[in-house]
Amino acid sequence: MVQWSERPETGVEYCLVLQAAARLEITGTRPRMRNNIENNFRKWNDDYDWPKDGDEWDGQARFSGQPYEAWKDSIVATFLAPNLSPESVVLEIAPGHGRWSNEIVDRCGRLILVDLSPNCIEFCQRRFASHDNVVYLVNDGQSLQAVADVSVDFVWSYDAFVHMGTDVIDRYLRELRRVLKPGGKASIHHAGRKHGFLWLGFLRDFGALGTNIYKALSMGKIADDDGWRSNVSQRTIRQLATHHGLRVRDQLQTWGKNNEFGLERYGDFVTTLIHPPRT
Repeated sequence: MVQWSERPETGVEYCLVLQAAARLEITGTRPRMRNNIENNFRKWNDDYDWPKDGDEWDGQARFSGQPYEAWKDSIVATFLAPNLSPESVVLEIAPGHGRWSNEIVDRCGRLILVDLSPNCIEFCQRRFASHDNVVYLVNDGQSLQAVADVSVDFVWSYDAFVHMGTDVIDRYLRELRRVLKPGGKASIHHAGRKHGFLWLGFLRDFGALGTNIYKALSMGKIADDDGWRSNVSQRTIRQLATHHGLRVRDQLQTWGKNNEFGLERYGDFVTTLIHPPRT
C-alpha cells in the first residue's frame, strides 16, 4: 500500500503560502464550483453528456501506464469480486451510467443503485432492464433512507465521494454504519489531499492562481487539473469512519503484484471499511 506523507508541513512552507495568498486578487476572479450537493446534481444530472457512459474516465489507467481494460479488470479483481457472491446484497452509491454496476450485477444476489440524479437512475433502468435483481433509488445526495437497517453485505462507490464535501461524506458514513450487516464491508473511492494543507482550501476561492497553488501544495502536482477533488484527505476518512463505529481495514492508492495499478493521478485512495461483527 502506498500512502502520501502526513507529516506536518514546515513553518517556512506555510509562510510562503500565506505570502502568495496575500498577493492574490479576489476582484474579477471566477468563483470556484464548490463540492456541494447542488453542484453535483447540476453537473451529473444536467450538464454532463456521458459520452462513453463513464468509460471515458481512463486517466487513472493512463497515469499508471496501463491499458484501460486491464486497469478496470484490476479494480474488479481487487475490490469487487472478493466481496460478491450469488447471495450478497450490494449497494452502489452514485453509479452514474452503470460503469461498475455492469461488473457487479451478475455477481450478486441483489443490487441496490442509489443516485441523486434521476437521469442517471433512468439510464441504469434502461441499461439493466433485463435484470430482475436490481433496485433503483433516487436520493437526496447524502442519505440512504430507503435502504433498510442491517440489510447490506457490501457497499461500493467509485468516482463519487471524490467530489463530495466532508459534511456529505460524514452523513453517508453514518448511514453506512446503519445499513451494513455486522461484518459487512464498504469500499469507497475518495480524494486524498495532504492533510496538513486542508486548512488552505480557501485558496481555491482566489481564482485559477489560488487553485493552482493549493493543488501544488495539497496534491503535489503542478501540471494537469485537480479533477474537481473535494477538500478531503486519507486521514479525514479514517477519522470520520472511526467516529461512526466503522473499522478501517486498509486504504489503498496502488495495487497489483508490483503496485502497477493505482489512483496516483490525483492522489486518491480506496478505503475499505468494516462494520465490526457482533461479539
